[in-house]
Amino acid sequence: MSLRDLAALYLLAGLACAVAVYRASLEGRRRAALSAALCVPLWPIWAPIALTSTSARGEGGERPRAASTAAAARVQGALREGVDACAGTALEALLSREAASRIEAEVARAAARHAELDALLRRGGFDEAAAAERVAALERGGAGGRALATAHLHLDNIRRLRAMRDRDARALEELADLVHALRTQLVLARFAGSSVEGASGIVSEVWARVEGLGVAIGEHDGGAPEASIET
Repeated sequence: MSLRDLAALYLLAGLACAVAVYRASLEGRRRAALSAALCVPLWPIWAPIALTSTSARGEGGERPRAASTAAAARVQGALREGVDACAGTALEALLSREAASRIEAEVARAAARHAELDALLRRGGFDEAAAAERVAALERGGAGGRALATAHLHLDNIRRLRAMRDRDARALEELADLVHALRTQLVLARFAGSSVEGASGIVSEVWARVEGLGVAIGEHDGGAPEASIET
């Protein structure tokens, strides 16, 4: 095999690696293209680094979604145990099966919405770092007001979406902790014959949190007013 043949094979391997790196990238198009371009001449070194980094970020990106699903499962399990503890006692009025089902449905809806929002934010077009870099580049280049305003709007929208996602994740985790406390309080009240006042207060707090989830989802579905771009 001649040197020319080896060079051709090397180039083909580099192009194949470049395509693989570009498709696997979770970054914006600009960064993905740069990483892919580096693969053509340096694929034996760069391709393993780029693909391993992408895999690690992808696994990390699954954590918020997995956390929201786990929180919903915690709520469901604790509610069912709480309902079982109340069944056939005076405590049943505090947490009936119907009420628990309503709470479960609202939590499942919130978890699904969070997963959808998280998946959206992991797309290349919603990369906060790339959007911030674009704003900085326009500012350095002395871009016109309209172009800069558009870039700022894009960055602000990404940050708002990320804040919404993170807020929903915290709300689900806090609700899961509260429902677990309610379950424990109900079990204690049943077996110790203690007052239901403590459990009643927690039930009220649980409903307040559930209503808060519903309001947040309604705001997400309704969408925020579009910001204007000043010229």
